[in-house]
Amino acid sequence: MGWIGNMFRHERANSDKLLSEIQKKFSIFLDILDTNNRILKIIGDMEEKSQGEYLFDINYIHTSVKSIHTGIEGLIDKLIFLGGEEYLILKDRLKVIDADINALLSGSKSIVKDDFTLPIERLNKEQASSAGSKIAQLGEISSKLGLLVPEGFAITAWAYKHFVDANGLQEQISKSIHSLDMKNYADLIRTSDHIQTLIKTSRVPEDLAVSIKNSFSDLTKHSPAKGFAVRSSALGEDTLFSFAGQYATFLNVKENEIIDRYREVLASKFTPKAIYYFQSHSLSEAQLAMSVGCMEMVDSAVSGVIYTLDPVRPEEQCMLINAIYGLGKYLVDGTVTPDVFTVSKKDGSVRETKLARKTIELMMSGTGGTKQVPVPEPEQEAPCIDDKTIKLLLDIGLALEKHYGCPQDVEWAIDHNNRLFILQTRPLRVIKTKNAALPDVSNLHAILQGGTTVCPGAGTGIVYHANTPQDLTGIPDGAVVVTRVAFPGIILVMNRVHAIVTEQGGTASHMATIAREYRIPTLSGVRGAADIPAGKEVTVDATGAVIYAGREERLVQARQPDYDTMDQSAIFELIGKVLTRISPLNLIDATAENFKPENCKTFHDITRFVHQKAMEEMFYSCSSMGCKEEIGLKLKTDIPMSINIIYIDRSMKDFQGNKWIEEDQIDSVPMTSFWDGVNKEGWPSTPSVTLSGLISVMSTQILRTQQSDFLEKSFAILSKEYMLLGLHMGYHFSTVEALCTDDADKNYIRMQYKDGGAALDRRIRRIRMLAEILSVLGFSNFIEGDFLDSSIHGQNSSLIAANLRILGRLSMMSKQLDMALPNDSIAGWYKNDFLVRLGLTKNTC
Repeated sequence: MGWIGNMFRHERANSDKLLSEIQKKFSIFLDILDTNNRILKIIGDMEEKSQGEYLFDINYIHTSVKSIHTGIEGLIDKLIFLGGEEYLILKDRLKVIDADINALLSGSKSIVKDDFTLPIERLNKEQASSAGSKIAQLGEISSKLGLLVPEGFAITAWAYKHFVDANGLQEQISKSIHSLDMKNYADLIRTSDHIQTLIKTSRVPEDLAVSIKNSFSDLTKHSPAKGFAVRSSALGEDTLFSFAGQYATFLNVKENEIIDRYREVLASKFTPKAIYYFQSHSLSEAQLAMSVGCMEMVDSAVSGVIYTLDPVRPEEQCMLINAIYGLGKYLVDGTVTPDVFTVSKKDGSVRETKLARKTIELMMSGTGGTKQVPVPEPEQEAPCIDDKTIKLLLDIGLALEKHYGCPQDVEWAIDHNNRLFILQTRPLRVIKTKNAALPDVSNLHAILQGGTTVCPGAGTGIVYHANTPQDLTGIPDGAVVVTRVAFPGIILVMNRVHAIVTEQGGTASHMATIAREYRIPTLSGVRGAADIPAGKEVTVDATGAVIYAGREERLVQARQPDYDTMDQSAIFELIGKVLTRISPLNLIDATAENFKPENCKTFHDITRFVHQKAMEEMFYSCSSMGCKEEIGLKLKTDIPMSINIIYIDRSMKDFQGNKWIEEDQIDSVPMTSFWDGVNKEGWPSTPSVTLSGLISVMSTQILRTQQSDFLEKSFAILSKEYMLLGLHMGYHFSTVEALCTDDADKNYIRMQYKDGGAALDRRIRRIRMLAEILSVLGFSNFIEGDFLDSSIHGQNSSLIAANLRILGRLSMMSKQLDMALPNDSIAGWYKNDFLVRLGLTKNTC
């Protein structure tokens, strides 16, 4: 007879396996509810920010979108686990929505057909989608403000598309980018080299080459310039994203070099630092077409950068004017520390002057390119510009800020004929620091003091010295990078470092701009920084311009910036557009014909769909689970019902072999609440039934004798906060599913009610009566024939428990009631009576 024991052991093993599977699914289901809740909170916060009462920046939008996207990816994977591959279509819908949002975030539009080249004098800011913002803004300020800009032309985005299409490059580029491991520096270098080689070895189509050469020839014929500059002007550059220092610029280019230099600028779109930049900002490379500007080279005697508002101390309402001798390249790449003049925007007074020792300058070379020359000794510590020039730069800065409606980052140059040119203007990122109380630092050892705050805040970590891109490969996470010169390649590690310190440079370098975008506490011009031993633990207080020995986390927390912002009108406009792809809810009614995955048009639609289907899949898994009797406990109750209870958050071992469970041992908040209602009402007596009602019941059951649904016993699948209760009471059955937690956003009740013993018209009257009662409680109801699907969401635990008690009472009150409902009038009487008995309305009799 051993085979009998083996059979029972085998059945028991199957039962345990089924229970384990249900428990795993329930854990996944709870994860879905948690993730859905987090996503909805992020969406709500974004909607609140969009109303204009709070300040935020582009990083907030990016972080929020990324968090939502990551959450939705997880939701979809978990729903597929619960319900199978029929939900794979949601991944396609997510890709479509992602593409729409990424297009908005990159500021890109479809590339429209245009001329291959456009002269600057024909451009304005509206043509940024063709010429790129950098070059388009030069045409704008020349025509609208009368400012002097170099003559030149733009090689358009349409030209870039023509070049890429003619050489079949886009598919190869996209494949390389998509397979890139951003965390692998060597892989980044390989990918960059591969794509740049593809571009540099591709032929510029003849029609494009002719157009470029003709435009260049026309420029040289009437320009007195000795050389020309070829500069990037990519779509998206100099907008909400600066791309500062990420793309190539070639100075003093000769006519015979123009095609090669054009191709090299296109290739610079894929330098390691440029790839890192657009990938880390979740920008689509394919939507960032590279326009290129070709313009007169200004033979600069002095050059510099205007910040029309101090980016780290905006409350002082001062303008910063940075200036060096020669070409501006040595300023923006951090080679030379500039003179800095802090000028009041209110009265034009110079509040502060910081003169740097400027020993070298960059000049145009007569043979092409540039050359470095020493600055004469008497001029090295003398100011680069006089008061008259400061006043002129102040006026220009104010005019540009007024025109664009936000602070500007302006590059300028004065040639040897004392003509002042504007070379570039873009939105300026401004950071506001918190007015938080600082911890006592009097007992801390200050290693170095001084320097210029590039990006406020504080960071702590071990010192790592890096002076070349090759040095970046070994930087550990959380390091403090110390470098002599602020080279833009540091962007490759900005997601890993806690602070940056440079010995040279100022607030106007490209690295400084990028550091503010990434919110990395940064100090520049700190003499002696290179002498700090590698591996030493330090805390960099960039706001206070002090480097302390050791880690001081309290200071890091106190120095957290409040926010950083650029053009707030642009930011609010952007978040409004992004929210159109995130927050509208098109899938509202789960019973509607359009409630399908292919109709998900927003992030919110996907979360709504997943939430609904997860509940349905969990319900199906639990209700269809076999072996309920083998893996459950019998409820010991005075109510004449056989209920099998299965716990999915407890082991059967907890019950020490018992087969029964008392009512007061039920350890489930929703089940306890529901059963309280059942006990309060008690087992009902059969309602008064007329002869016609009895005949109705008998005729109905003759047709149903073969149906097995009504032979099943009742069951309850429970956890501490969850209940799925299936009640089979005579000839009708109902299911009640509920989640009752401390988080109202997770909570819900769903009840389904079906069939009965009487004729269809009487069963329908009972369903309609129940729906009307539940509507008073705030439930949403779907009715089809004698089937009711009713639900409520988002209530606190007290309300959920109270509603479950009412549902428990209703389950008893409505048992066999269909037999007593021959007409609508009697159904109405019962409804009113139930409402009074449940305390939902007063008795007016």
